[in-house]
Amino acid sequence: MIDQFALSQAFDLLFSGFTPWLWVIPGLLIGLVFGSIPGLQISMAMAVFLPVTFGMDFLQAMLFLTAIFTGGAYGGGVTAILMNIPGSSSSIATAFDGYPMARQGKHNEALGIGLAASVVGAFVGYILLMLLIQPLAAFVLKIGPLEMVVVVLWGLTLIATLNDSKMSKGLLAGFFGLMLSQIGMSTTGVMRTQVGMPYLIDGLPVVPAMIGIFAASELLRLRGETYLVRDDAQRDISFGRILKGAGETFKYPGVLIRGSLLGAVIGAIPGVGSSVANLVSYGEAKRTSKTPERFGNGAPEGVVAAESANSSSEGAR
Repeated sequence: MIDQFALSQAFDLLFSGFTPWLWVIPGLLIGLVFGSIPGLQISMAMAVFLPVTFGMDFLQAMLFLTAIFTGGAYGGGVTAILMNIPGSSSSIATAFDGYPMARQGKHNEALGIGLAASVVGAFVGYILLMLLIQPLAAFVLKIGPLEMVVVVLWGLTLIATLNDSKMSKGLLAGFFGLMLSQIGMSTTGVMRTQVGMPYLIDGLPVVPAMIGIFAASELLRLRGETYLVRDDAQRDISFGRILKGAGETFKYPGVLIRGSLLGAVIGAIPGVGSSVANLVSYGEAKRTSKTPERFGNGAPEGVVAAESANSSSEGAR
């Protein structure tokens, strides 16, 4: 049951003054920058700017850090849409349709769709967390190592099935990633595949690995192209078209609601989160669509499914 007294106190604190809300915009911008750069994670942004909160009161600090977290969740989708380079693993599925939309000159609409879907997904995640925290906690506490392994394998299988090439290639890529994750010291203190290099004791460095996986290959592919969008008239950033894209999000209410709910449930599972949630939601949207052949070729509902799920899962965490 919800503690009505605690809830009313929380709302009283939120609306006790306007000054704490002034920290939301800087927090969103910081999160957006960190989230859009491959290798820079949201947790890094929060760690870097945590000392800034030492001189704030409780509400200011919470709003500032929450804004960084929320902005980072959307920031990863910006480079996924514009450059086919996900800023984080939670934006992988966003690139499947967001980047083809950008190539078609619909990058403004794709950014608007991603923004609106992220806002709705985060809102749903926070509301569900508030209403269902007790039953969700009871359910999550029953999840053991076996169930978590099943969910992780599910995510790897989704990567393979959503891949444009053969499923065998997708599975091979997923298990190659698992092999790379074995480098370094295990939880039992045993060294694995270190090959005598001391700097691999903690495993592969996250930032160089993510830049190599997400950014390097796409930058090499684009080296011979001057512009992503060939039509000069479609190349500019238009605030009006971004708003148009945001409105287009609500043409797919089923995809939006389903993605938000899936993200909230998956995000509540420890150790899983948005990396799996965006792929699960995208796969489900493609499976239930009447025109699945449009997915991967610039389908707006693909962006809606991915962004609503990853933001909702972050809210539920």
